[in-house]
Amino acid sequence: MEKTSQELLRSVHKNAEMGKISIPQVLEAAEDPGLRHALHHQLREYEVIAHQSEELLERRGAPAADPGELKEFLCGMMVKMRTMGDRSSSRLAEMMIRGSTMGTIQMARQIHSCEAADGAALSLAHRLLRAEERNIEELKRFL
Repeated sequence: MEKTSQELLRSVHKNAEMGKISIPQVLEAAEDPGLRHALHHQLREYEVIAHQSEELLERRGAPAADPGELKEFLCGMMVKMRTMGDRSSSRLAEMMIRGSTMGTIQMARQIHSCEAADGAALSLAHRLLRAEERNIEELKRFL
């Protein structure tokens, strides 16, 4: 596998893992059933994409990096700090939209810089990019 495919798959995995880490933290603060449903749906998509990126990396002899407990702890602390005093659906949706926007930017950059990546890596990266864009659109209704 070319280095670009490996880099792209690692970026996909890292992005999906961040979604898997952050959504449960936000779910703890979310009370709106509609928002909770949307977040659960997004979490499932991140789980699938993270698993697929991990499988693609392992098949190519390049294990995916684990984000680690420290990153999970820090993410939880950030969510708690940002929701202190305002746990409204609007605030939670805004936080998630900001995260998905960063993910969209990172994925678009990675896709453009890894054009020589193999089809499976590019396909999964595009799937994650579309998921991030859908997440943003879906969460706008909670603002």
